Formats: sequence, C-alpha cells, structure tokens
Amino acid sequence: MSGSEHDPIHFREVDAQGNPTEYGPATGQPRLGQRQPGTAGFGQRRLAVNPFIVALWVFEAILLVSPFGVFTIAQESLNSGTEPQVMPVSYMWITFAPQILFAGLVGLLGLLVWHAAQWQRNRATQLPPS
Repeated sequence: MSGSEHDPIHFREVDAQGNPTEYGPATGQPRLGQRQPGTAGFGQRRLAVNPFIVALWVFEAILLVSPFGVFTIAQESLNSGTEPQVMPVSYMWITFAPQILFAGLVGLLGLLVWHAAQWQRNRATQLPPS
C-alpha cells in the first residue's frame, strides 16, 4: 500500500524549491496534527517527567534524612557542655526530629500512591495487545 488510498486529495507538503518535505503519505511520515518521533519544534517538547513530582521527591529525601543529622548535631551540642543559649535550640531540634521524620514517611507513602494511580491510569488507557 502506498498510503494514497486514505488521502483523497493527495496532499503533500513541498518546500520553497518544490522538493517534497518529510510529511505526507509518500514517505510514510505523520500527517498534519501528528508529531514526528525524534523531532520536536519550539513549544512541542514534553518533559518525560513531571518537574513538580521530582521536586517533591527531593523534598521527601530531605525530610527523611534530615532528622537523623539534626538529632546527631543536637545531641553533640547537648553533650559537649556548651553555652546555655545553645541548649533550648538543641532541645527544639530533638523535639521536632520525630515529626519531621513522620512527615517524610507520610509524604513518601503519598508519592507512592500517586505513582501507583498514574501507572494504573496509563495502563488502562493503553490498547490491549493484539
């Protein structure tokens, strides 16, 4: 099949010199409104990942790792016998470390549920194998 059976007006784009472009039924390339794989013009490129989700993963990593570092630093300052002004700040960090860790775990579970829902939605929209 040449592809012209489905194009009743035999539309084919040509450049300024009259040479056929890469669009049209003769070359088997995508028709008008379809994106050619491997090429993207200005404003046509889509990101493969959502930048907001990437930012949330980075934030989650910080929430999960920081309580351990904060607890260690606060414990060292309490054990070193430093000035009395440092003591309330160290106690504050020790008090908030478990809540920060809990927030990180809840956010991690939320992101995993979101990814599972996206995977299920994408799988439902795919055509079944023939």
